[in-house]
Amino acid sequence: MTLRPLLSILLAACLGAPAIAQTSIDRAVVGATAPLSDAQKSTVAAFIAKQGGAFKSGTDSEAMEGARWAMVSLLRDPAASPNFRKAFAVAAIAELGALIKGSDVQGAVQAMQVLRFTRATEAADLLLERSSPGSEPNAAKRISASTLLAESLKDVDANAAYFESTARRLREACSAETDPVALQQKLLAMSSAARRKDLPPDNSRAVRKALVETLSGLAKSIKGSKAADPRMQTMQRALISVRNDVVEMSQAERSAVAKVLAPSLIDLVAAASAQWESAHADAQAAAAYASTMNSCEVLLRLLDRSERPGAYEGGKPDGDQRLLAPAWDTKDRSKFDAEAKKWTDIVSAPPYR
Repeated sequence: MTLRPLLSILLAACLGAPAIAQTSIDRAVVGATAPLSDAQKSTVAAFIAKQGGAFKSGTDSEAMEGARWAMVSLLRDPAASPNFRKAFAVAAIAELGALIKGSDVQGAVQAMQVLRFTRATEAADLLLERSSPGSEPNAAKRISASTLLAESLKDVDANAAYFESTARRLREACSAETDPVALQQKLLAMSSAARRKDLPPDNSRAVRKALVETLSGLAKSIKGSKAADPRMQTMQRALISVRNDVVEMSQAERSAVAKVLAPSLIDLVAAASAQWESAHADAQAAAAYASTMNSCEVLLRLLDRSERPGAYEGGKPDGDQRLLAPAWDTKDRSKFDAEAKKWTDIVSAPPYR
């Protein structure tokens, strides 16, 4: 499956659904306030087996669409209880797990879409597994799993420790990811976890720390590339999100983050200098590098004003001019490298070191 049909499936899940027949699952099961009995679990499993058969056939797109929405509509029902959704997730994984891990991309994406709405950690864990290059070789499925995981982490029923553990696992998955879109979605998933409104502050800080450390590792890897690296575009989008977080951080957290983030930004600037010719040779890469350099300079200045306010007292009129991106765009190598050296010298000294 190509990326466009894959994203169409995900978009359709968010925008609307075709008319479907009423489910055969009793409302008392859907709204169960206690863990489901064996008989109730059997009812759920039978329903999933019947609907999931359309996914496994892989021949009738309309039937798959209807089956997906038959299941998703149940899970999105305001009356659906956590007990029901958890039992549904366990049964769905048992019935559809092999399909999700198999080679049929369309059927796997449809099944993963169902799991996303269970809000169960068991489902999120399977999406996390499928988002990793170590367990899922198909990039389209990794993109789907990562996208759905980012959405799932907004409302998954989990304790605070779960989000820290998930962030650590995502960090490992990101370090091995070669597809820039899949990488972008995994970074978005980490941001989704950190922004949970019900997540205690200490846990949010831990997830943000994991995200910044992930970016640090990626920056080092991109710096080591011999030619223009497509992950630079992913970094540009991630840095915009991080910038928004940095603005909201306390001074103490910002200072801690600066010691990891500022050197990472310098690594990205160094990568742009080292990959100057190959990146400029491709219009799309050149634009991505320019945008990333702009984000790097904005973040460096934001961090530096916080860490070294005295250096900006009596601010010069040109103090906020951005030089890296314009120098990149005009292909002024000497001006770019001079500005890069200035920032490298700043970040190589206290309070960053």
